[in-house]
Amino acid sequence: MENTSSGRLVQSTIRSLRILEYVEKHGNARLTDIASELDIGHSTAHNHLTTLEHEGFLVKKDGKYTLGMKQLKYGMSARRNIPFIREIRRNIFEVAQQIELDTEFLVEENGRVVSVIDTGYELTKYSTIDTSLNVGKFYPMTCTASGKAILAEMTDERVEEILDMWGLPEMTSYSITSRDTLYEQLEQIRERGYSRADQEVVEGFDNIGVVLTHPDGTIIGAVTVGWPTYHFENDVPQWIIDKLLRTKESIEADIAATES
Repeated sequence: MENTSSGRLVQSTIRSLRILEYVEKHGNARLTDIASELDIGHSTAHNHLTTLEHEGFLVKKDGKYTLGMKQLKYGMSARRNIPFIREIRRNIFEVAQQIELDTEFLVEENGRVVSVIDTGYELTKYSTIDTSLNVGKFYPMTCTASGKAILAEMTDERVEEILDMWGLPEMTSYSITSRDTLYEQLEQIRERGYSRADQEVVEGFDNIGVVLTHPDGTIIGAVTVGWPTYHFENDVPQWIIDKLLRTKESIEADIAATES
């Protein structure tokens, strides 16, 4: 379920946004694709596409529409607005180089987590794995290490709001689908200081995560370290957990120093 406010929604704007989402998902689209997907007339689809092209959000070439680079400006601006992003980025790339595992920073927005920094696999030993970054991708909070790390820091009231909004999506057969099970895991996270997600959002991929907080207790986001499930025969080595916990301490110390 999507998060909406109590205000009146402008349907024409929503339609334009759905067009952008469709083009982003498929890489490109023709006018006929858009008209069919949104179940609208060709003239209506043409008007939306022409407007989006005029404003630089879409580019047309050989009859196909692709996303315009103008959107990159907005994404970069959104990332720069995240508090302490420079300190976080520096620490994340340092730890990624040391442990040679995919390291990521995500923040919560409207009850979901979105990837803001992803070192990808260029700093790891898994050169055969898809190297595309996940930056800008949204995930359910209940089946990701980042989401569960953040949920564990929230009040029960806020957790319930998020669950009522998005439910507990079954992304894989390993995903949590029970509120009781989720609350049990959140308590475990509070006790040990980090979260886990084993094949819960993508089969064949595990990760652990820690929440980052401001000195006043405000949640900033979460840092995760991930790997292909087959990489560790038994369990994630303790030294990797310790490294992630020390990274959390280092980032929060940098933030405290910046504020002083």
